[in-house]
Amino acid sequence: MKLVFNLKNCIFSNRKEKDISMTTKRLSINMAANLLAFTVNIGINFFLTPYIIKTVGTESFGFVGLATNFVNYASLLTIALNSMAGRFITINIYQNNLKEANKYYNSVLLANTFIAIILLVLSIICVFNLNQLLNISSGIYKDVQILFALLFMNFIVSTIGSIFAIATFAKNRLDLSSLRGIESNLLRASLLIGLFYFFEPSIAYLGIAALSASFYVLLTNIYYTKKLLPELKVKKFYFDIKSIKELLSSGIWNTIIRLGQLLLDGIDLLVANLFLGATAMGTLALAKTVPMFITYLVGVLAGVFMPNFTIQYARNNIKELIKDIKQSMKIMGIIVGIPISMLIAFGDIFYSLWTPSENSWELQLLSIISVATIIISGSINPIYNVFTVTNKLKHNALWLIGTGALNTIIVLVLLKTTSLGLYAIAGVSTTISIMRNLIFTAPYGAKYLGAKWNTFFSEIIKSIVSISIITMLALFLRIFININTWTELFLFGSISSLLGLIINCFLILTKEERGNLLKIIKRTNNKGE
Repeated sequence: MKLVFNLKNCIFSNRKEKDISMTTKRLSINMAANLLAFTVNIGINFFLTPYIIKTVGTESFGFVGLATNFVNYASLLTIALNSMAGRFITINIYQNNLKEANKYYNSVLLANTFIAIILLVLSIICVFNLNQLLNISSGIYKDVQILFALLFMNFIVSTIGSIFAIATFAKNRLDLSSLRGIESNLLRASLLIGLFYFFEPSIAYLGIAALSASFYVLLTNIYYTKKLLPELKVKKFYFDIKSIKELLSSGIWNTIIRLGQLLLDGIDLLVANLFLGATAMGTLALAKTVPMFITYLVGVLAGVFMPNFTIQYARNNIKELIKDIKQSMKIMGIIVGIPISMLIAFGDIFYSLWTPSENSWELQLLSIISVATIIISGSINPIYNVFTVTNKLKHNALWLIGTGALNTIIVLVLLKTTSLGLYAIAGVSTTISIMRNLIFTAPYGAKYLGAKWNTFFSEIIKSIVSISIITMLALFLRIFININTWTELFLFGSISSLLGLIINCFLILTKEERGNLLKIIKRTNNKGE
């Protein structure tokens, strides 16, 4: 009897160890693929942005960001339905409720098609009345109008096809979606280079490239859905109005969350255009480019952990879920702190080399103000997933809409009563976001998992200390060096980043975690040999 008991324990232990090993392996693959996709996207934008600004001007470039923000406004109509679809479908698949999974899948697909028709009508009205909504110079009006039309069409295509992106999420194969992202970005870059080379420069080309890339993503997502989730079938009889209502009742809070986010940082370019003019809007759009990339990096990394969080919650492994969240926060702190520190230390040099015709000091200051919130939210970001995974979105939504409204009011008052201008637009949202994350996001994320309110604060403090130390180290190096070229900036930036990674590994990781990391590196090297 004892032998049988020990054998069972051994089998269970081996199976559990195997599951952990597979989860770690999948997490590593997904993260590597996502970081590669991020690097490709950054590389493309790094080389194309200065060229676009040089050929079409800062004012025109500002409308690219503004058009994207308009698309974000339109997304409020789709978030309630689509934001929770991945959660409900994934949980039902792992609980073997395939009929329910198919109900959600088909209901969302049909509803998205209906929403897309509404969006098409609204887009046409907006495009033909664009001069009534914005300050646009007559010389670039037609190009701006075409850009808006193409980006709206791009959003409509993405809305219809969003349900097909669930396959890689549900199967925790985000490496496949990252590969698709790399390919679509290369397609977009090739089209942009070709159009700008063979034809007269126009910002409308960005819309053409984006739409073409979205069609490619749609086709590959359909392929992945058939391959990874053959049990999901497109059949009309699966449509269920109750499934739509359930998704909307949960997802409506995500709509409010998104509205709050837009009020915090999504209407900044619109406010700059209406109150300060198109040129000031272009300056702000350029200054937010690097912070936007860092924000994108945060989203890329946080998205890697979401499928595993959902699976752990579906299996009721709450202790493992909390452990995974803390681990993800450490990883975020190690990686995200590096570009933030480099921007603070070398931002003025970067902008003087990247956009020599612009005021590098102003761009750096605006960038630092914009990126300051990520010092906190960078490590906290995985906690945002808790609200979705646990389907407890109400309080998060109310906090976001409240702080978003407060941000809008304060910014408008400051623009009317002070001369702060762009600094008011960039600074107020950063201050309010930091306060919200510390007062609500971190403690309530722990509370919804049944943990103490301060469970995640140790990781946040480590991240702040880490960024401070790396920034001071980089600034100290600047005392002894004079950087005037891209080569010098890359060299000393790389040295600072490497030292920063080493510091992070000792400051953020425990001795055991460092040991596990070394084992992984040694195992990888041995396999390579």
